[in-house]
Amino acid sequence: MEIELENILKTSITKLNICINEGCINNSSVYQTEENKLLFVKDNSKPGSDKMFNGELEGLKAICSTNTISAPYPIATGCTNSGHHFIVMDYWKMSSLNKKCSSELGSQLADMHMFNLQETQPRINKFGFHVETCCGFLPQNNTWTDDWITFYTENRLEYQIRLLQSNPGNNLKKKKIIENYWPQLKHIIPKFFEGIEVKPSLLHGDLWPGNTAQSNSKPATFYGHHEYDIASISLFGGISIDFFEAYFKKIPKSNGFENRKLLYHLFHYLNHWNHFGGSYVDLTINTFESLLNAY
Repeated sequence: MEIELENILKTSITKLNICINEGCINNSSVYQTEENKLLFVKDNSKPGSDKMFNGELEGLKAICSTNTISAPYPIATGCTNSGHHFIVMDYWKMSSLNKKCSSELGSQLADMHMFNLQETQPRINKFGFHVETCCGFLPQNNTWTDDWITFYTENRLEYQIRLLQSNPGNNLKKKKIIENYWPQLKHIIPKFFEGIEVKPSLLHGDLWPGNTAQSNSKPATFYGHHEYDIASISLFGGISIDFFEAYFKKIPKSNGFENRKLLYHLFHYLNHWNHFGGSYVDLTINTFESLLNAY
């Protein structure tokens, strides 16, 4: 891979022996250029890795362009002769968030979510993204859509349901969801958004506490409801209350937030089930039942 990297970067590089917290999707490495610039490189040989890294590149570019929240700047994507796709970005040495940084992150995320609503720049008026992105390794349908409820129902939840249907195992529990719970929930989803107006915000799309401290994480960027990111980062705990206080100071909660948060959790539980199975099966079923009891 070094040869392909040097050809793209137009400089010689040296691989460094730096310990990295590996994710469960990609391989990770750190390189130093002859100009002493540090680069972070992720690679993957699975089919579809090119789309995943291209989506990550475009997502990071979009996030960096807002000048609101800090993220490593993406440099390039490429492929080796052996079929390993890769993405190159700035290397950042990261550490766990302290109280002050948690508060700053909450404030900066709110700024990013409000960036598309400013009068001083051209707005994106639809929900989606200009390229396919991935949440984990699974692709997301980002086809531009005028209505958020339609986008979230069809491009996020229903897509995960179709993946679930094609996966082996847990047949009785899958049948309960596919034939019973999902048709019922799909019918009442508009009720979760009664009384609020959803405008497109640039989202990270896979925001959880690990993605605030690990340089081998990636965004699953698209334009959507700002609450989607807040629901995501609250999913597994581990984020300071200072984050939420700073965020809600700029973007206060709307009525019905707690139920919508659970609705957004459902996507991630389905996505984890489709990735890993295991304990996410019962979490998904319990979430369906809670949502169906909400209205």
